[in-house]
Amino acid sequence: MPHNLSLARASIMALAMLTSISAGAAESSETTRLSPPIYVVRNLGPNLLGTAALPIRAARFSGSWANAVQDASRNPILLRMVAPARNLPPLQQIAFVQTRVHHNIRWMSDTTQWSQHDYWATANQTLQRGAGDMEDRAIVKMHALRALGFSPDDLFLTLARDVVGGPITVLTVRAGGRYYILDDTGGIPFVADSRRNELQPVLSFGWKGAWVHSAVASTGIRSASRTGR
Repeated sequence: MPHNLSLARASIMALAMLTSISAGAAESSETTRLSPPIYVVRNLGPNLLGTAALPIRAARFSGSWANAVQDASRNPILLRMVAPARNLPPLQQIAFVQTRVHHNIRWMSDTTQWSQHDYWATANQTLQRGAGDMEDRAIVKMHALRALGFSPDDLFLTLARDVVGGPITVLTVRAGGRYYILDDTGGIPFVADSRRNELQPVLSFGWKGAWVHSAVASTGIRSASRTGR
């Protein structure tokens, strides 16, 4: 997927924001030392893999994310796809969606399909064409799980860096107090912490906003995980 430039720019933007935060903290170091820690009890962002999800205004991605969240709840292709999983337990639904999307949506680059280097198709577009790249398939998975009753607050499109494969886009699902990763290999969804040394989240997008991932130690924030399904 030719979105190395997009992820690189996102990383630069995130680093600039964190640098600004650090500079402000340095100017008021005396106040900071005297202040108690900030507890975020209902943080809607995905604090995964040892990171704190810090809210940001990701204006550059506004058009892409608008496509990602375009309603697909009445799409007959999507409804037929998820129908066999309606009565399964949540973790089995996650595994079902991972397998079914990769079976039904073949991989195709944005350049081939849309004549663009980086285009986030709507779920409806991808389902209609039966093809898409890693972002497109992650978006379909997101809508499939929402159609199965998962809360949109627990579904995130995460731009990350794999230490072996480089920039990737995955669907992150918060369920039962854990984060599960649905990557673009079509393999079994895995608990995020099981790949702590392999996966580095950069940015996440959800229905309630966008977040940049920062090491917890650098933020001064202690977070309490939200419990999902």
